[in-house]
Order: sequence, then C-alpha cells, then structure tokens
Amino acid sequence: MKKIIVVCCVLLALPGARALETWPNGARAAVSLAYDDALDSQLDHALPALERHGLKATFYLALANPPVRRRLAEWRAAAQRGHELGNHTLFHQCSGQGPGRAWVAPHRMLESTSVAQLLDQARVGNSMLHAIDGRQERTFNAPCGDALAAGQPYWPALRDEFVALRPPGPATAGLSGAQLVALVREQGARGGVVNLVFHGIGGDYLAVGKEAHEELLAFLAAHRDEYWSATYLDIVRHQRGAKPGWVLDWSDEFDGDALDTRKWTPEVAGHGFGNNEMQFYTARRENVRVEGGNLVIEARREAWQGRQYTSARLKTAGLVERRYGRFEARIKLPRGQGIWPAFWMLGADIGKVGWPRSGEIDIMENIGKEPGIVHGTLHGPGYSGEKGFGAPSALAPGLQYADGFHVFAVEWEPGEIRWYRDGRHYHTARPAAVPGEWVFEQPFFLLLNLAVGGYWPGYPDATTRFPQQMLVDYVRIYQKGQ
Repeated sequence: MKKIIVVCCVLLALPGARALETWPNGARAAVSLAYDDALDSQLDHALPALERHGLKATFYLALANPPVRRRLAEWRAAAQRGHELGNHTLFHQCSGQGPGRAWVAPHRMLESTSVAQLLDQARVGNSMLHAIDGRQERTFNAPCGDALAAGQPYWPALRDEFVALRPPGPATAGLSGAQLVALVREQGARGGVVNLVFHGIGGDYLAVGKEAHEELLAFLAAHRDEYWSATYLDIVRHQRGAKPGWVLDWSDEFDGDALDTRKWTPEVAGHGFGNNEMQFYTARRENVRVEGGNLVIEARREAWQGRQYTSARLKTAGLVERRYGRFEARIKLPRGQGIWPAFWMLGADIGKVGWPRSGEIDIMENIGKEPGIVHGTLHGPGYSGEKGFGAPSALAPGLQYADGFHVFAVEWEPGEIRWYRDGRHYHTARPAAVPGEWVFEQPFFLLLNLAVGGYWPGYPDATTRFPQQMLVDYVRIYQKGQ
C-alpha cells in the first residue's frame, strides 16, 4: 500500500474466471477424472476404457467398501499402471440431513462423528492405501462434499495428512457423452482444472452409461493438445512446482473451511493507516473467511467502531518471513470507486527501524478508478509514498481485473526484484535504479488487504456497490532450485 506519511507501527476455481496456469505441451486446461467410492463397475468398465485411451485418473477409495477387499489385486495393478488411489475415508460418513440423504446409516452420519474420529480414519486410510500402492503422497475427496463433523469443520485437522483436498465437480450421473464433452469444453475454455467426478460406469449407482463415458474419453484422447488429462495428484504437483528454476517452499491453497492461523494473523484496527483509509479491519467471518477454495476478504458498508466500512487485513509477520524468493498469488480483484486491494510485503524489522526504512514491496495494488491497471511498487528511504519506485501493468483496452483471476508475483534475488502479471515481466528494481537507499536484503513478511478510501484511490461515491470481495485462490512462496 502506498504510504503518504510515516506509519509508526504496522499490524497486520471459479466460475467465469480464466485461470492462468501453464500446462504440459501447451494445453489450455488440465482435466481431472475422479471415480468415487471404489465400485465394481469402475474396475469392470472405467479402468479398461481409460487404459484403451492412454488416460490416467484418480480412484477415491472408501476403504470399507467390499470391492476394495474382494479386488485388492486389481486396485494395486491400477496404481502400478499410473492411476492414483485417493483417500475417501474408511466408512464414507456423510451428513444425514437434507433431502436425498435417507440412505445414510445412522451410525455413519457426520452429525455423530467427531473431527478426532475422522482424523484417525484419515491416518488409518492412508496407511491402508500405502500398503496397496506403496506411495506416501495422497489427496483427499470429502464424501458427499460435506465439510462438518459433529458441527465442526474437519478439513483443518486433516490437511497436514494430505497434499490437497480435491474440489467438487459438476454432477455427471445420467449425462450423455455430448453433455460430458460440453462440460469439458465449457470449463476448459476458462483454463485451470476441469474436475469431473463419477461413481458408477455402466452399473452400480449415480451411473454414467458406458457409451457416454467412452465418448468423453475418446474426445480427451483426440484433443491431448488442448486438454492435459492426469491424476489429481499429478495436477497438484504440476501447479505447485511448475515454475522453471523455482521450488515450492510454502503455500496456502485455501482448501479448507477456516483461515489457517498458523499462517495468517488478522489485524483488528481502524486508525487510517497513514492513508486516511475509511475502513475498520476486523477478524469477523463477515469480513474474512475461507470458502469455495478461496480466501474471501470482504469490504462492507456498515458502522463499526466509529467507522462506516469494515474489511480485513492479514499478515504473516512472526509466522512466515523470507529473504528472497518468488512470491505469488492468484487473485480476483473487487471493483468500484474508492476500493483498494493489495498483495504486498514489509520488512520484518519494521518494529525496530520503522517505515520506510524497513522497506516495502507492493506486489500488486489496484485502485477502483483504474479497473484495468495494477501497480508494482518499491518503497524505501528517499522513495516512499507517492514517490515510490514503481510501474503499472495494464490489461488490453476494455478488460478489467475484477472480471477474472490473475496471477501476481515478484521474483526477489540479491540486488534485484522483478514484477510479473500473468507471467509477463513488467518492472525491475535494482540498487542503482532506486532514488535512495536499498533496504531489501533482509526477511520480509506478506500482507493481503482490502482498503476502502484513502488519499490515493479517493473515496466511495454513489457508483460504488457493497459488499466487494477480494478472492484469493492461493498464495505461494518459491525458492531458487539448487
């Protein structure tokens, strides 16, 4: 955030979005085919069809289901041929509430299953899967897409046992081959990952016909240049380690149902932050939450603690601090006059030396009156506030950052910081270029916030609509590979 005066203390996929990952062989999107529950028809029909077309998929095994025990050798053989065996819990507990849930047995309802019991299940399940395929890394698919055990979110307790939580996909039961292909085309046009989840194939329940399934696989095999089909684990590995020369060091994928306070601290304050900002930052769920695979920071027009707006601001100070690296986030920005989202960094020594001697790296800032422009800026002694050393990155005429997700990053190495937007390099800072002292050779921490008003963006007016949301798909830190 641009600073106008010195601050004495600092506290700290998506429908319609165009993803900006790059995929093997230049494919426009990745396709994850998942088969849930461990059903006979998956081994009888789905697996042979996948093999014929040379495609890989993920089978999420509910490990107490009889086809696991009866056909263990076939599941092991599938893993040996490159398919992924994922964890779908031991007993497939689901909520028994709501329409269509009469089939859930009382002793397997999530309402009577504790988070601790599900964690035990996850660990036992991973041990069983390791005995089948010998692998250590595992992804998880939540049965029925439910998130609460005994009324509490359970993914935060399980997340350390897994590489990733697989997001839900559209319902496929009963669709024709043409409809399945249309789903791939529609979702693939946005980029990112197309997630399709199946149960029965030509049998069992929630079934897709063998012919429809075959038509989908034939389409994917014939369009390998457009769609990269892979196991979900391989897709996640690619997403997290695909930057040439950089190795993933830390990330928050926002896959769960609650903010991970081991990584982020919400700031609670409303003193204007030296910029005459109008919001009060809270830690309330109304202003900051994790849902739908995204961090949501929401600015609201409401009276709170003497202010007329609320929002949120998060920091990693004292939790995650790094000197050098690639710092990256995939974000969908809000819109509107007076709206000011930012993804940025501050020197970890700010409490000792103050600002701007601590240094500030603004990876991305946007002000609502410039909907097609973001700014990357450096602040330090002699070049702070409106004199910051920065550059803009503009979209093509008529496009706006609030219309979809974009990837914002800096690559910071000794004596140089480079700014990127959607992989495009647009700004570089070096000691000889900045009009003051270079203070960027010590650890920094990350911040994400959504301000309302301030000297630079101006203030909301009659055109500004509330609430406004800043959606963050992920935040990642990479280090240079050896």
